[in-house]
Amino acid sequence: MRLLKVSLLGSVAVTSAITGAQAADLPIKKAAPIEYVRVCSAYGAGFFYIPGTDTCLRVSGRARFEVGYNEGYSRNQGAGDTTGYRGLARINLDARTQTGYGTLRAFVRLEFASRTGYSNFASGTQTRIGNAF
Repeated sequence: MRLLKVSLLGSVAVTSAITGAQAADLPIKKAAPIEYVRVCSAYGAGFFYIPGTDTCLRVSGRARFEVGYNEGYSRNQGAGDTTGYRGLARINLDARTQTGYGTLRAFVRLEFASRTGYSNFASGTQTRIGNAF
């Protein structure tokens, strides 16, 4: 039994030494660095080239979150929702490329809004329309 263990361990050691020596003999070649994002300075700050094309793209936007509290004016007003939340988000995509006729531009703006709670989160236009005669 001991002879079997020694022979198995010896064969594993010899196999790993041979495999390791072959792997060490391989030449090491470094890959050329890949530039995933190239800056496009033709149209201003924030633009980059879409890979594989001559089109420049800028992705921008903003986000806003508001919390409001409406104080109750009577002692019996305890059952209403006195807090409100509003979330606003905007995403802009601006793509530009040069053509024989000039700059071709595509612009998309996506806006998202969500509102909960009491109704004091109204825009100025909604307030004016509600008070119109």
